Amino acid sequence: MFDALLRMILGEWVSRLLDFLKAHPDLVTTIFALWLGLFAAGRYQLWRIEQKTTELVLEMARDLIAQKPNMTAQGLYKRIYPRWAESLRRWAWFVPHRFELWPVPVRPDTVQQKIPFSPQWIAETLRRHGVSLAESPRSVR
Repeated sequence: MFDALLRMILGEWVSRLLDFLKAHPDLVTTIFALWLGLFAAGRYQLWRIEQKTTELVLEMARDLIAQKPNMTAQGLYKRIYPRWAESLRRWAWFVPHRFELWPVPVRPDTVQQKIPFSPQWIAETLRRHGVSLAESPRSVR
C-alpha cells in the first residue's frame, strides 16, 4: 500500500526509475561502491593536504622567524599563502565538496572550505608544535 501511494505521489517517471533500480541491484551497488571509493580517496587527499600544509607552515615559519623574530601570524600568512596555493595541485587532485557528496577539484577556495587556512590556523598550528610568535599590534591591549 505504501509503495502504491509513494508511486502515485512521485509520478510515472519516478515509478519507472524505482522499477529499474529494483530490477538491476548490481548496477546500483556498483554506482554506490564507486561513489564510496571517490569519497574515501577525497578524504585521504584532504588529510594529506592538511599534513603537507602543516609541514609547509612549520618549515617556512621557522625560516621566516629566524630572519625576522617579531613576525606575526598575519605576516606569516601573507608570505606562506602564495606557496601554499601553488603547492596544492601537486599534493592532490580532488577533495570532497563542503557537503561531502561529490568531489571538487583542488583549488585554494575549495580547500579553505574544509581546512580553515588563515592566520589564526597558522598561529594555532605553530602553538601546537611549540613555535612562538610575536603578538600582533591589534591583539595587544
